[in-house]
Amino acid sequence: MVAFVKLMLIGVWAGLLTLHTRRLYRLANVPVSADRALYVRSKAQRMWWWLGRDEFWAAMSRDMLRSIEVTLMIGLAALSF
Repeated sequence: MVAFVKLMLIGVWAGLLTLHTRRLYRLANVPVSADRALYVRSKAQRMWWWLGRDEFWAAMSRDMLRSIEVTLMIGLAALSF
């Protein structure tokens, strides 16, 4: 039971990390299959720029609060069993 709860929590947070990494790639117009070093460096600078924008953090804060809520719900459900 404890292992199942831990796996659920890991899944919630891994999903959040994946979601926002993909969102950051999409905002910076970075294709996943970029192979040239200079091209990747310029796109990484664009991603760094988006990390400073409020548009990125507004959506992330909503999702982060939702993940914390789900974590607490899973923890309380695990305590009740």
